[in-house]
Amino acid sequence: MAALVLDWRRIALRGAAAGSIGGVLLGSVLLAAGGRRSWASPTYAEFLGLYAAVCIGWGIGYAYLAATRPQINRFPVLSGLTFGAVVYVVTQLALYGAAAELTHTAQQVAYGITAACLFFGLPVALAARMFEKTP
Repeated sequence: MAALVLDWRRIALRGAAAGSIGGVLLGSVLLAAGGRRSWASPTYAEFLGLYAAVCIGWGIGYAYLAATRPQINRFPVLSGLTFGAVVYVVTQLALYGAAAELTHTAQQVAYGITAACLFFGLPVALAARMFEKTP
């Protein structure tokens, strides 16, 4: 069996770009829906830095999966929606584990999953596929 040779630089760059696109879209939607608005506080700057790092990390993870499993980029809509759901569930588990999140109502959970799928997972998948096509 032949070993798979990966171009880690390309994976990291494409993933960072895709994660940034998804992060900006999801952040805009959540902010418009009533997210944090204390712009001048130092905690807000820390939150934005952590949010950006997490989005880029998720994007790089998706780019790695897309590079090692070509079927993921063959169906970017299905892959993106599924990825968004996984991102939402894992993020909520991490926040609950750190006691940084309150219990949500069913409506809030539905909104969160929908937003993560449509405004993070889907853009990341489409961007990753678009970046794959470029040399």
